Parts: sequence; C-alpha cells; structure tokens
Amino acid sequence: MDNVLEVVALLRKHSELELRILNGHGAAVATERELEATVRRLAAHPHALNAVLQTARALRRTPDAVSATQVADWGCSN
Repeated sequence: MDNVLEVVALLRKHSELELRILNGHGAAVATERELEATVRRLAAHPHALNAVLQTARALRRTPDAVSATQVADWGCSN
C-alpha cells in the first residue's frame, strides 16, 4: 500500500508540473528536470502504477483524481 500512496502522490505532482509548464509558471528548465525525476520515480513502481491506472479507468477518472483508498477498494472488489 505504501507504493500506491507514493504513486498517487507522484501522479498528482506530475499533473501539477505539466500544468506549470503549459501555463508558463516557474523556471521551465527546473520544472522539466523535476518532471523527469517524477517520471523515473513512477517507473520504479510498475505494479502500483498499473493498479492506479486500472482503478482510474474503472472509475472513469483521471489518474491524479484517484485516491489510494479507492485503489485498495477497487482491487479488493475484483
């Protein structure tokens, strides 16, 4: 469950960073580096990331809008 918590937090951070880049807020180079680091950290937890993505799809939400509790609940119901 710790990995799922981390992945949920990283997905939210990823979305925030992408929005910051798209809106032109902050230093673009630093934000890009932070985004790349976030992607690497997400890649370190493929099973948890897959669980979050499957839950988001099942709930018809974006991955950053899914909570760790919803991932656990959805995983137990299947």
